Amino acid sequence: MIAAARADAAAAEAEAAKAEADIAAIEPHPHAHGYTAGGDCHYAGLQPKHRLALAGLLARPWRFPLAMLEVAKLRENLDYLLKAFPLVLEDGGDGFAEEGATALTERGEVVADLFARKPTLGIGMVWRLFGFHHRDRIAWVGAFAYRGGLSQLVDGTAGVDRETALGDSLTATVKTHATILTPIGEQELHARAARRDAQRQASWSSVPEAYRENGPWRERASTKGQRHMMRRVEAARGLPMIEIGRRGDSSEWIANAGGNPRFRPFTEEQR
Repeated sequence: MIAAARADAAAAEAEAAKAEADIAAIEPHPHAHGYTAGGDCHYAGLQPKHRLALAGLLARPWRFPLAMLEVAKLRENLDYLLKAFPLVLEDGGDGFAEEGATALTERGEVVADLFARKPTLGIGMVWRLFGFHHRDRIAWVGAFAYRGGLSQLVDGTAGVDRETALGDSLTATVKTHATILTPIGEQELHARAARRDAQRQASWSSVPEAYRENGPWRERASTKGQRHMMRRVEAARGLPMIEIGRRGDSSEWIANAGGNPRFRPFTEEQR
């Protein structure tokens, strides 16, 4: 009986692992790549106006542009390499944009403003043309948050030589060193979430007490964010979802549980 139970458990684990692999193998919507990369670009200060220049920078052989980015990061004491991109692009003038127009055409992208009404998607899809994949998003964050010399990591990546484009070399590095970069990316995203949470907590504390205690908002239905937070708290406690219908009561419940009353579910800087 024990052997049979172990066999059943092993079979169940194998089936669960296969299901996870099948889910991971499902390709997301093509625009998911662009929105994910675009969200991180927005966080780092890259704007729609940088789209062509970004393509030009990513198309250059990797060594010199990456050195410029790392120097800008050190000079400005930045904590995230992607934040150096706007500085380098603006210093580079129109040359980057001209090269970017050529690069986008060569890679099959229409230079005409295809994403004029969706600027975040537009700048994110530039990264997609150089190999960014939604599935690797946390490792990408880890690459930009990497505390060592990213140039050294790129230089040691198989398949990257002196003529490899910056965008292609970063993609290869992210894929090759995912086991190193993913934990770094997770730490970076956790730190961002903590900063946002602290800011929202402080903003809630600054709201006049009379409004917090007796404002008309209290009688409205609970928000999606409140229900999400309450579900997470109860799941952590091993309890079923509590039913509280009013926004004010939900806010107090979250605060009493040690949560942030102004919490909102976070999607990529995006997300």
